[in-house]
Amino acid sequence: MDNMNVVLPEAPKHKKRHFVVWVLLIALGLMLAGEILGEILVAVLLRLVPMSDGMVFSASNYLTFIGIDAVVLLYCALAEKDVFRSFGAARRGGGKGNTAKGLLWGLLVGFGTNAVCILVAWLAGNVDFSVGRFEPLYLLASFVMVAIQSGAEELLTRGYIFGALSRRYSVWVALACNSLLFGALHLMNTGVTVLSIVNIVVYGVLLSLVMIYHGSLWFCITMHTSWNFTQNYLFGLPNSGLVSQQSFLHLEAARDSVLYNALFGVEGGVVCTVVIGLCCVAAIFLGRIK
Repeated sequence: MDNMNVVLPEAPKHKKRHFVVWVLLIALGLMLAGEILGEILVAVLLRLVPMSDGMVFSASNYLTFIGIDAVVLLYCALAEKDVFRSFGAARRGGGKGNTAKGLLWGLLVGFGTNAVCILVAWLAGNVDFSVGRFEPLYLLASFVMVAIQSGAEELLTRGYIFGALSRRYSVWVALACNSLLFGALHLMNTGVTVLSIVNIVVYGVLLSLVMIYHGSLWFCITMHTSWNFTQNYLFGLPNSGLVSQQSFLHLEAARDSVLYNALFGVEGGVVCTVVIGLCCVAAIFLGRIK
């Protein structure tokens, strides 16, 4: 047989498009384009609508991610229709996918895990609080903006990257790639440390496990939102180095220790490592027994 005449079949187009380097480059391009769009939109909004200092902070640091939401959704709708369909509500039956139950569980898990980390830091004397004013409209508006920011990160990582890579590789390759990029996105945050990046990567692993075993991007979005909102707006702590101008509780004092990082927040302490690590084990266990 003449090997020179052998022609290998061409790989399907979707296989080429889902090559890991290509997917990551597209993701970075979507993120940059979305950031530019978001900055423009929020700059116009701030010129047109008078806002308090607290709302200006929320808009400038969270609402700008609306550009990434829009760009990722548009790209997936046009070029990744299978991935785009995974963003919508699950069909009835089956118990997996994007459901109202998943939304609620995400809120509870995000609040519970963050609150446990904060509770340990408080009991250890690393943080001290005073009670501020309860402003429901401000908190509601801030929650929506945090959801826009958290939703953008989830659409990009657990939505597009995980969805695209899992169509060519195993879900574990998709888990590793999106979790590492998720950690890399926080490398420039204020007060960042090696441990804080490790914890963020582990948190990305947990969210990816939710995708693997529950197939619910909505669960990931509300869990991520609830974690950020609880830390930044309910307890007034740094959220990956970002300190809100207004919160329900006010941070009066903070002390660095192995449990808590005063500049970065609970993600900079080993309590976060333990809590999220245990959640990863629980997610695998519960996913496999279903």
